[in-house]
Amino acid sequence: MRRSIAGVSALAFLASLGLSAPARAADEPRTIKRDGHSLLHQRVPQEKAAKKKSAKAAAGLTRSDFDGDGYDDLAASSNAYQYTGPEQLDGMVVIQYSTAPQVDYVYGVDPPDGDGGNFGDALATGDFNGDGYDDLAVGAPNELDWLNGTQAGAVWVVPGSSNGLAFELSTYFDQSSPGVPGGSENRDWFGSALATGDLNGDGNDDLAIGAYGEAIGSKTSAGSVTLLYGSASGLTDSGAQDLYQDQGHVPGGSETNDNFGYSLAIGDVTGDGYADLAVGAPRENENTGDPGSGTVNLMRGSASGISTTGATSADGWAIKSATGTADTTARTLGTALAIGDVNGDGLGDVITGAPGSQTPHTNGGLIAAFTGRTNGIASSAVVVIGQRTAGVSGEPETGDRFGATLSTGDVTGDGLADVLVGAPGEAIGSATGAGVITLLKGTSGGLTGDGSQSFDQNHEVVPGGSEAGDRFGGSLALLNWDGLGGLDAVVAAAGEAVGGDPSGRASGSISVFQDSSSGLVPQAISVNGQDLQADFVWPLDYGFEIAGPQGGVPRG
Repeated sequence: MRRSIAGVSALAFLASLGLSAPARAADEPRTIKRDGHSLLHQRVPQEKAAKKKSAKAAAGLTRSDFDGDGYDDLAASSNAYQYTGPEQLDGMVVIQYSTAPQVDYVYGVDPPDGDGGNFGDALATGDFNGDGYDDLAVGAPNELDWLNGTQAGAVWVVPGSSNGLAFELSTYFDQSSPGVPGGSENRDWFGSALATGDLNGDGNDDLAIGAYGEAIGSKTSAGSVTLLYGSASGLTDSGAQDLYQDQGHVPGGSETNDNFGYSLAIGDVTGDGYADLAVGAPRENENTGDPGSGTVNLMRGSASGISTTGATSADGWAIKSATGTADTTARTLGTALAIGDVNGDGLGDVITGAPGSQTPHTNGGLIAAFTGRTNGIASSAVVVIGQRTAGVSGEPETGDRFGATLSTGDVTGDGLADVLVGAPGEAIGSATGAGVITLLKGTSGGLTGDGSQSFDQNHEVVPGGSEAGDRFGGSLALLNWDGLGGLDAVVAAAGEAVGGDPSGRASGSISVFQDSSSGLVPQAISVNGQDLQADFVWPLDYGFEIAGPQGGVPRG
């Protein structure tokens, strides 16, 4: 349960973002329909404290700036509780703006014959139409496809504007949309992972969509990825591409339960001016007796989109020697992905989490940083970091799941990307699953444990207190709150219980860490689902997903 901090409240957190408490009343939700599917949207007026726009923020360091004010906005998923409307809701996303005078609540609607679409299980931000406002993509990976009655998955895309997200202009994509490759099948999980970036160099961000449950022929859950390309009018299904491992230009072959597309990231790894696509297949070669499992595939971008040549890959069993210890084995490589230039050579490095690794403890977890190279990634150019690495706090334990979540970006303002790592299963004392985060700092020599920082909720400043099942670090993002220097960290504990929560349910909370030249500085402020409760809804499990350049499974 969140502990009380003298003089600090949810209002302090909101004020730090230019916000005040949400209003308790709003107009009835409006319904937005696309292709027979519905969203509900409510905009709640809210007073804002003035913020001075930063020149650095205006220079393009923001990542989720929906209204173009130079400061990132916060979009986070939760489950809806005590909703007063007639509809059966299926997940929700709350959008808090830095300066726009409102909070947006948007809900997925579960049809009478559906079993839940998992709206908000994946979130990603990008400027798909090149207008200078970030747009929001929301995955609903169990969404019902009306055309054939399958729970196959979908993605909603909401454009940004000077007034914030323009929900009335939302678009909808599933595998029955014209131009989208493949077909809808039960448990494809289309929309379970998302990533954004400019793959074809036209100035508009593109969207990669994972469907890790996609069957390739008779191979169930082999997995696939769909690419939708940006244009002046936003994302379009014209020219969409699909990727799966039975294609000649994709490394490996499709096998049952590979889960290709479970994680995604986009960034320029090869230095040719086009962003590249990293795809995780964390169950590749699982239970085969190999000393490791999981793969990361890097597909090159080009003027025509994903190239049919030059793909490279790296796998868990081939980096065994890089773990440095005989009793450590990289398993589930590719569960989480991010790309950032950690050594300042101008090439993005591919950072991947393997939370199922033996360290030697089961599911202790580790991360692998594959060095960016003009010819792609290789198992021979990798650094492996875990909780036994010199400089990294803590000890590997069963179920820590170090590397379950990742975000990259320049926190310290030195021009090098840093890596924020979540270990939501970390036990703090006797509190199992309390969670911890670790910041690994970029250096000219690459990623190391030297100078790293770790924080849990028992830190004297971090709100909440470490408790069993909090899952602190189960979702995180590096965003720009203050428009100054480096990026700030936003970290969720979706299992955080607050006084007054219903039995067995948790409001969930999000905490902020400010950037500095020496790393992250914890702030004694947080916001939780009860803080965002309004007349019409109570968000629970708040923060199980936070919007950034990439996102998706797992929830904790």
